[in-house]
Amino acid sequence: MPSSSTATPRKKRGSPKTFARGWWKSLWPVLIGIAITPFTVRLASVLALEGPRAFALLYPWVDVLRSHVLHSPADLVGHAWEYMMYLQFPIYGLLMTVTFRAGRHLRAIIIGLSLHFTGLILVIVLAYLGQLPQ
Repeated sequence: MPSSSTATPRKKRGSPKTFARGWWKSLWPVLIGIAITPFTVRLASVLALEGPRAFALLYPWVDVLRSHVLHSPADLVGHAWEYMMYLQFPIYGLLMTVTFRAGRHLRAIIIGLSLHFTGLILVIVLAYLGQLPQ
């Protein structure tokens, strides 16, 4: 039977300083979402000239909030859609960061895209429900 002194020592996982040095690497989706927000707001002002459907392609959740089918109070919707314009892409990045930190890189991108396309589908469904006769 081998003695305990000849046993190989356990490997150390890494120092806590490795997390301190590379913490921003796990937050890159949020940082990208924050960085592109001013450009998307500028692009929204250009797309607004093309009509409401072009604007909905970039900001579907804003159109979901402004939908008349939901019967939301006007004072609540007046400010909420403005906040949503600035928060949409950082929220996508936040949800992608949670998944990205779990080691699922491709899944994080798929979650961000599926969240955006879910908003587009909701815009289409709410537009269809708004056209139905009462």
